[in-house]
Amino acid sequence: MAEKEVYIKVTKDGPYMVYGMPEVSQKVILIDENGISVKYGNGKVFEIKSDPVALCRCGKSQNAPFCDGAHAVTGFRGTETAGFDPILYDAEKIEGPNLDLYDNENYCAYARFCDAHGRVWNLIGVGQPKTDEYAIKEANACPAGRLLVFDKEGNMLEEPLPKSIAVLEDSGLEISGPLWVRGGIRVESADGQSYEVRNRQTLCRCGVSSNKPFCNGAHASLKFKAKYK
Repeated sequence: MAEKEVYIKVTKDGPYMVYGMPEVSQKVILIDENGISVKYGNGKVFEIKSDPVALCRCGKSQNAPFCDGAHAVTGFRGTETAGFDPILYDAEKIEGPNLDLYDNENYCAYARFCDAHGRVWNLIGVGQPKTDEYAIKEANACPAGRLLVFDKEGNMLEEPLPKSIAVLEDSGLEISGPLWVRGGIRVESADGQSYEVRNRQTLCRCGVSSNKPFCNGAHASLKFKAKYK
């Protein structure tokens, strides 16, 4: 029997409909004594009772991460503004001696792992084994896939992730972050067109991203806090 596809359907001015019943959990951005993001911690695992399951994208649900119909009451407008081109299409390329970094800041999730051992944009230019290692680690910790590292042969330096969906919580800023989608889960727009399938991506759940359905870090300035039961 063929494996059931796990995918996410964006609905017009409504929630994300997730098909295939994947696990939905919390992942927490953990910081060190200097307030630098260093790793992810595990939080709550949510019970999934239906297939598909509706996840909030307006930011107003009182039962996060699930939709409770708040979008209809608040008049949420969730018009998708992101393009369908691959994320590398308009990414900035930063060339180093051994590695190349691609950066598409429209997809920033403001997780701040890019500063852990020095700014990744600076590390990429040093060309030493340790700084290369740090640059790869920092880029791969970016939940949105905004940052991508390639070797000089054009190979992306990133391991495939298992299919999973998590809501991010930021212990450093004490705010809630986006929906973290990993492992090549397809995201389909409200009009039926699929976005690029990527290993790492983040979907807006505060409702105010200017790059919907993807996160652009707007939750940070909004100081978004999801309400969980």
